[in-house]
Amino acid sequence: MFNLMSNCCSWISKLQEPVRQVTLLVVGLDNAGKTSTVNGILKEPPGDNAPTVGMVRTALKVDQFEVLLVELGGGVQARGLWKQHCGEAHGIVFVVDSSDTQRIKEARDLLTDMLRHPKVSRKPLLVLANKQDKASALLESELIEVLSLERLVNESRTLCHIEPCSAIADVWRWSDRNRLKGLRWLLRAVTLDYSELCVRVTRDTAQPVGWEEKACSRKGQRGRSKPKDDG
Repeated sequence: MFNLMSNCCSWISKLQEPVRQVTLLVVGLDNAGKTSTVNGILKEPPGDNAPTVGMVRTALKVDQFEVLLVELGGGVQARGLWKQHCGEAHGIVFVVDSSDTQRIKEARDLLTDMLRHPKVSRKPLLVLANKQDKASALLESELIEVLSLERLVNESRTLCHIEPCSAIADVWRWSDRNRLKGLRWLLRAVTLDYSELCVRVTRDTAQPVGWEEKACSRKGQRGRSKPKDDG
């Protein structure tokens, strides 16, 4: 009886929670697996994905959150969009190919620059260590060291969580669970400072971007308009 009452109270409490609108920026190097990661969250089967060009917006529902995922290309030319859109984000998803040890330094440098940006500093960060199915994949503890995560998050005063994952079919259920686990952590982290983050987003999106950011190409922009329920 106690468990039944407890579950009932928890259910009622959840119904009373406000629906929060959250925008999350999904970034990382090209070929890190950003599109596969988003597809996994949407429970779409993995497949051959073309490199993201410009920006892809995806709406979905997770628990009491209406989430907008803004996926940006990771190629050298596309990275100019990152600064242009980081102001609208409540939190950041950084996808890293944990098996590509030759580009880990490049990923670290990009993450460092991003966390030092005033429109990103102090916003919660989820690092998805993708491609854990590969034999050469670095472990979570190794990635924390090579990405200098502890130092970076302390400098930027950023809440951070790293989650291992993989997008291939034979670990689909494990990967899907880990991606959603990481996403739910990020949404909870956003909730801790939601009011202040909303003030920042409103302020930062009202500021005009610099001329160099206006010049960035937005070709290839596409989006999914129909929200999906991932609760």
